[in-house]
Amino acid sequence: MPMYEYRCTACGETYEQLRRMSEADKDLACPHCGSQQVERQISACSIGGCGGGSAGGAGFS
Repeated sequence: MPMYEYRCTACGETYEQLRRMSEADKDLACPHCGSQQVERQISACSIGGCGGGSAGGAGFS
């Protein structure tokens, strides 16, 4: 499940929430003030990995 970032237009707070893609914009409420005036923000994608080299030791040049 992806992590989405939201901003409450009522209180101005920004928060993150783990939600299914199909429910990204459904039934939103600010956890700080309870308002439903919430909009999803554009946020950077984070892709994790291990190590800094190439897979299996095979290098590309």
